Amino acid sequence: MTRKDGAGAGAGARRYNKSEAPRLRWTPQLHRHFVQAVDHLGGRYKATPKRILQMMSTVNGLSISHIKSHLQMYRRCKGSTLRLRRSRLEDNFNAGILSDLSPSTR
Repeated sequence: MTRKDGAGAGAGARRYNKSEAPRLRWTPQLHRHFVQAVDHLGGRYKATPKRILQMMSTVNGLSISHIKSHLQMYRRCKGSTLRLRRSRLEDNFNAGILSDLSPSTR
């Protein structure tokens, strides 16, 4: 039995369909605009691609597929990046305190 996409029943993986939208480079300025829209809409889990796109309507060439992809990455990476930054800050803070202590007070 074959599926609609032409793959056999036991093939497992779907065929890659290249997006019609041209590739978009997310510059720091464009990303800031995206983050402002997300924050305005209630955060990364409440904001929807459609509403973000409406808020970023001044950006030429931006499509809902660009927003969906970037929002997915933003949701996935945001928490882990914050945890990593926090642990690095704590490490640097603790290292600074320990290096400031004289040998006689340790």
